[in-house]
Amino acid sequence: MIKKSISRLVSKDDDFRCYDVILHIGAPKTGSSALQRFCTENHKNLKSLGFYYPDHPLDKNGVSGGHTQIAGALIQNNYEIAKERFYDFLETAKSKNLTLLLSAEAFYGQHKNMASLCHGLNVKIVGFLRHPLDYLLGNHNQGIKRHMMTKRLNQVIPEMLNQPMPHLVGIPFCQWADEFGDENCSFLPYQAPDKSKPLEVTFLRMLGIDERSAIRMVGDVKVTNRSYVQSALEVKRLLNTVLVDLPESFSHNVDWCLQGYSDRALDERPYEIADIPKPLMDELSSRFSHQMSEVKQRFPELAETTTMPSASRGIGQDSIDLLRPLKTLRDEIPKIFAAIVNEAERQRDKGRDEYAFLKLLDYLNIDFNEPSSLKNVLPRGVLKTLASSKSESADYLREIALMLERLGYYDDALLIINLANEKRPSGKGIIKIKDRIENMIYSKRTESK
Repeated sequence: MIKKSISRLVSKDDDFRCYDVILHIGAPKTGSSALQRFCTENHKNLKSLGFYYPDHPLDKNGVSGGHTQIAGALIQNNYEIAKERFYDFLETAKSKNLTLLLSAEAFYGQHKNMASLCHGLNVKIVGFLRHPLDYLLGNHNQGIKRHMMTKRLNQVIPEMLNQPMPHLVGIPFCQWADEFGDENCSFLPYQAPDKSKPLEVTFLRMLGIDERSAIRMVGDVKVTNRSYVQSALEVKRLLNTVLVDLPESFSHNVDWCLQGYSDRALDERPYEIADIPKPLMDELSSRFSHQMSEVKQRFPELAETTTMPSASRGIGQDSIDLLRPLKTLRDEIPKIFAAIVNEAERQRDKGRDEYAFLKLLDYLNIDFNEPSSLKNVLPRGVLKTLASSKSESADYLREIALMLERLGYYDDALLIINLANEKRPSGKGIIKIKDRIENMIYSKRTESK
């Protein structure tokens, strides 16, 4: 009945019937997970409207990377695999007389590869762009969620001042338009769900569905992959100090749990642009606005993504209760929570005493002795390793690499851990550290494309 009523009431503009493929390319941090969840759950309804949206998995919070079968293969330079998967999807769509609809943020930097794959086809490109500072906040959120970052927001933002960031200001949209033609590109500003009509409605309108019917089809919107609320983000940031030495699956489970908490904690909020101190916000905004001049000239509808909020509250909300998300972790993943406590106690006993770690101990209600000074570059446990008569050159190099990793100097850390690996090729701990640093560097380079 639902399918019948929707297909009867919804019409698709004639202009969209000529397209073989519609590609939703992001940009990153613009609600792609919510759109992908919507399309997956409305696969049959989309089919009745003339679109074929291939299946892809969702995690337990409804989050996915979209059609990484193609986009992920391209990022890995597996062009032939991506081509095979793309044409499998296209053949299925054509056999049903449907338009192929694909979505993945990983497409964002793949304009040339996709132009090659789509040669000879009629293709529509759709995407959203958010305020560059809002994107920056989302990127900081993601770094803590998935990439074990431990830096605070007020440390990260100033580092952006002297870095050109074309992906933040939408330069890839110009590159997509160069490949597929401006007339085949539809790019709109991203608005947070609580500040506008549902993103899903806007997306359906971009597919040519009339607004009244799109609203009817979307109905009540589920919260999907909301940015971590501040309490969850701070908890994950502190946990990253010990999670780095635990199995990778532990961090994934913590992320899933805190993501679910953030999606439910509607009385809390994530970091927002207005949390950035005004002088810093003005300087960043000026730089981003200058970098975005080409995008605004070519796609005037995106100009509003540089509009600044009228007020600034300063970093953080007035009160952040870390005990709420910690209690959620303890209740929902008790075995992993217990392992985190045990690891924190182990590291305490080895002499670890930097501020973030001690703050974590305090919230976990683990006893510790107040250090006389927090100015030491190396924790006591590291100094003990370096001073041990049993330590070898591989041990010294390993500890230096770990120190560089904690400071965020990942390229230098990789150089040193590679030297340690040469000294001790079978060292499991060294290999684990090397893999982790390589993954961090790969993730950062992927996000910057």
